[in-house]
Amino acid sequence: PMLGGPAGLWWSNLTGILFFHGGNIVSCLDFYLHTPPGADKKKGWLFHGNLPVTAMWVYQAATWFLVTSNFLACSFNGATWAPLAAIPSPPVYICQFSGGFLLLFGSIIYTVWCDGFRNFSHPPLA
Repeated sequence: PMLGGPAGLWWSNLTGILFFHGGNIVSCLDFYLHTPPGADKKKGWLFHGNLPVTAMWVYQAATWFLVTSNFLACSFNGATWAPLAAIPSPPVYICQFSGGFLLLFGSIIYTVWCDGFRNFSHPPLA
């Protein structure tokens, strides 16, 4: 197959999650160095203005799990030592489920912050 099989090229999943993870790290660092408007470092993680910061940290935790699972299961182009763990092995699927649930949790935090659960209808743009 032209794209390397049902999971794509051997490097594509790992590369994608590394870019996502790198972006989350940069965002968390930026939030730390430059407090976003509405946020207050003196208030807790659950203060409404701090919810985007909290959600980004949850996303970063999620991508740590996903980077780990992808690294463990990556074939590294058929290297003799790879993969470090088979996809159905507990370390891989525990990291996959943990990362997936944390992404869901981070998305819920963002949705609470923007009041997305309260109003599903929007007036048409003029």
